[in-house]
Amino acid sequence: MTSKLFESRRLLASAVAAVGAVALVVAPTTPAAASTIRDGWVQLCPWGNYRVHLEYVDLNNHTVQLGPVLDPGADCWWGPVPTGSESTLFWVIGHFNTSSGTFEVIGPSRQYETFYNGVDGIGFAAEGTTASGGRKDAHYYRY
Repeated sequence: MTSKLFESRRLLASAVAAVGAVALVVAPTTPAAASTIRDGWVQLCPWGNYRVHLEYVDLNNHTVQLGPVLDPGADCWWGPVPTGSESTLFWVIGHFNTSSGTFEVIGPSRQYETFYNGVDGIGFAAEGTTASGGRKDAHYYRY
């Protein structure tokens, strides 16, 4: 009886470990729902075949990078927007795969998004490829 109990516990532990491993692989690549992004925070998910980062206009009216450059398929990045309660503009910037050049990724509002800090959170999912110089195939959606 003891050996059957031991075997049952071992099989249960193996099953739990397998389910946990699958959950770790799937969970990080899912973007947050817009309603779950904290007010004043931004999320970027790199789902295209190119590296990507965010830029925004700071309080001195300079365009600066926010967060790291993310490799294709990396986990989504989260961070606070450092403009207090002021609104700002965001750009999703793609990096070409064959050079050190960059390009503005096109989205629903064309090239930039207005963000009202302290009122909502914002998320971007960059998709597509750098074909056609990133002009036709690279895009993002906002959530």
